[in-house]
Amino acid sequence: MASEQLLESTKFSVNQLAIVNKNGEVIDISNFYAELSFFDSLFVPIMSGTIVITDAIGLSDEFNFDGSEVLLVDISKFDNSGVSDFKKAFRIRKMTNRTNINQSTLMYTLHFVSDELIYSDQRKVNQKYIGTYSDIVGKILSDYLKVDPVKFKGYFSQSYGLKSLVVPDLSPLDAIQWCTNRAIDENQSPDFVFFENVVGYNFTTLSKLLQATEVLDIKFQAKNMNSLETIDEMSGARHFEVLSTPDLTRRTREGVISGTFQMFDPLTRSIGPNYNKTVNYGDHFYNMKHGNGSESPLLSNLINRDGTSNIEAYEAKRSFGISAANRKLSKYISSKYPASVMKEEDTENFVFQRKAIIENLISKRLKIVMPGNFQLSSGFNVNVQSRVFGRPKASEDETVNGKYIITASRHILKSIGKFETIIETATTSSGIDYIPTSSLSDASDAYNYDEI
Repeated sequence: MASEQLLESTKFSVNQLAIVNKNGEVIDISNFYAELSFFDSLFVPIMSGTIVITDAIGLSDEFNFDGSEVLLVDISKFDNSGVSDFKKAFRIRKMTNRTNINQSTLMYTLHFVSDELIYSDQRKVNQKYIGTYSDIVGKILSDYLKVDPVKFKGYFSQSYGLKSLVVPDLSPLDAIQWCTNRAIDENQSPDFVFFENVVGYNFTTLSKLLQATEVLDIKFQAKNMNSLETIDEMSGARHFEVLSTPDLTRRTREGVISGTFQMFDPLTRSIGPNYNKTVNYGDHFYNMKHGNGSESPLLSNLINRDGTSNIEAYEAKRSFGISAANRKLSKYISSKYPASVMKEEDTENFVFQRKAIIENLISKRLKIVMPGNFQLSSGFNVNVQSRVFGRPKASEDETVNGKYIITASRHILKSIGKFETIIETATTSSGIDYIPTSSLSDASDAYNYDEI
């Protein structure tokens, strides 16, 4: 019985796996694939993947794979909770690793992406918008990418503040990322992300994602293969690896703990004390919601040998940017050019802080190999339950346990009938109280399509 349950945890059914050629013909390839994988990430706007083909009938010669082909995927996953489906059409963008495995059979890898990427690369946005960044993102998706409302059914959160902006000759996806980097929520936190997962497209904040309910309790513990404990096999991790833990030197050098944003105004040609904005860990940590118990920070308040605190080491990291924050201090400009005093962009409120938020998020990460599960997709939360390894008496590992957000996932389906999901998870807070609130001040983003 135990072995049967283990097999159930990786069982799946291919309802459709086909390629549509430029003439609209649908060719079934369900018997020709060796491995199929899908990838998504909080920091990549579209889904992508690969499929390894064993070709003994000359498909590559027939198609020539010039980017006009569409991959149709329809897969059902079976587990104790029922059936979950993943159905989507992708655009095939290239072929790699073409080699013969015998006299009659070729093997090659097809790389595919969501069609919106191909569509985005063909057009530019040159348009003035007035509204919130959320409104602007929605308009770009509908007007330029013609996104089906069915695809846009993930999280969609409203950003704070009206903006008047001109998108300067950017592709639609680049324009959306440009807006994402600048959007802030009602708590003045610049933690918006735009991404596609198995549900659809999402434009929301890390705060809202982190507060959502966990989709699964993941258990790290040895299993008795002859026991009925295997009934929980779907929630049991095959393997896990700690990818990163908080690094004091990196956090210091990247300005996660504290730093200064120095502003330059090209109109007044001013830079100086009035154009400096100091930021520390508490400024962005307590403006966010983390959803992990006590929501304690991931760092201790380090007191140096001279009595100073790393929380207030504002010279540790300096960032520079253009800002009109203090333009109104000039009586001449205010009287002569009143329109220029109206700020269109709060650079000092998002550039430094956003970088610190992202660095904090990726500072504590786990890689977990799980039985195949489409629910384990970017943006969803899991509850990690681990016991301390190496101790004769089982005890909870409080340094690992807690709520994590999935920052990236890869679903791997093999023709031999094996389905696994590899996830990267991260957390912005700890259940262990490292540093009290009172001791703090009250006061990736680019993506590379070639790496998809």
